[in-house]
Amino acid sequence: MIYSSSLKAMTDVLSNFNFWSILIAASFIIFIGFIFQRKKLIFSDWEKVVVKIILYAALPALALKSFLIDINTEDIWESIFIAVIGIIFYTSLTFGSKYFFIGKTKALQDALGMSIAFSSAVYFGVMIVKAISPDQQKTIDLYSSLFLIGFWIFMYSAADNIMKKKRFNKNEIENSLLNKKEPKSFLSFIKVFKNPVIIATFVGIFLWLFQLIPGVKIIHINDEYYSISRIDKFIPGLSQILNILAPLASPLAWFSMGAVLAKSQIKEALKSSLVWWTTFIKNVITPIICVILFLIFSLILKGITGNWISSLAFVLCVAIIASPTANTIVGYAIIYNKEPKIASHVGTLTILTSIITIPLWILVASAIGATQLFS
Repeated sequence: MIYSSSLKAMTDVLSNFNFWSILIAASFIIFIGFIFQRKKLIFSDWEKVVVKIILYAALPALALKSFLIDINTEDIWESIFIAVIGIIFYTSLTFGSKYFFIGKTKALQDALGMSIAFSSAVYFGVMIVKAISPDQQKTIDLYSSLFLIGFWIFMYSAADNIMKKKRFNKNEIENSLLNKKEPKSFLSFIKVFKNPVIIATFVGIFLWLFQLIPGVKIIHINDEYYSISRIDKFIPGLSQILNILAPLASPLAWFSMGAVLAKSQIKEALKSSLVWWTTFIKNVITPIICVILFLIFSLILKGITGNWISSLAFVLCVAIIASPTANTIVGYAIIYNKEPKIASHVGTLTILTSIITIPLWILVASAIGATQLFS
């Protein structure tokens, strides 16, 4: 029975027209970015402009839009568990990923550890799962935003500090001792909350949870009542603005990744055993860790509420973790001169291999999600 349900789930994914369409579309846009960069049809350092558009417009719009839906009190425990799983996962990987590279220099441990801890979460896994389940768009946005709370906080705080940390060789230690160390302050952690994506995420969470307050459903539209926190329902143009900006993140990121590939030394990346080892951990080991966490917490949720975590949430989060290394981490490596060459090689190879490994992980997760361990 379990075998037949798992096989059916995998068959449904493989026979899904939208599944193959989004894979082809993503590959094609990456290829366009590659050609544009190779033919020099785009101006120098254009990526900085694109990154700012994604960071300051598209991703905040996507984060806020994700929470502007009616809250379902029956699923509130599942939502909390998804956020907790994400925080546990990113806490563990942020501070524990370096142990995959014992014996390497501290600088390599930092760069490669962060490369496997953080994915291009929104651009690949989320979009593919959306293509598979087009009728679950709002739910997918909510699940992904909850799971990525830990991602945004740690990538712009701990990951930044780890990549920024100076690693001296023996000849530099004496000189480094003469320099004054910057005093650590709680204010340095607070800076992370100035990030527009994090601001939009927490504003969205507040508006979403605000609906739990009795008597707030007073906005009457088309014979239905909405909470006053559903600002998209009564602020003119807000819904349209979010709907226009939010989808920009993925195509712009795919185009940028194609350009990054064009600038990369792909042949050199393919020859490095360390780059392949890091890619294996990123594409295989970290999704396995995610699967284990979901299995454990699904059992806990069953014990508390009598319900399992939904298979949709499970498949989505595994796909997110299986996505290639985040461009932000490669950017940190370049800015802080923390093994930028090998970090770029890892980013390049994870992009190339994820085109194959993400669909495989979606198939595996769909098969597991079809068992009685998920709803």
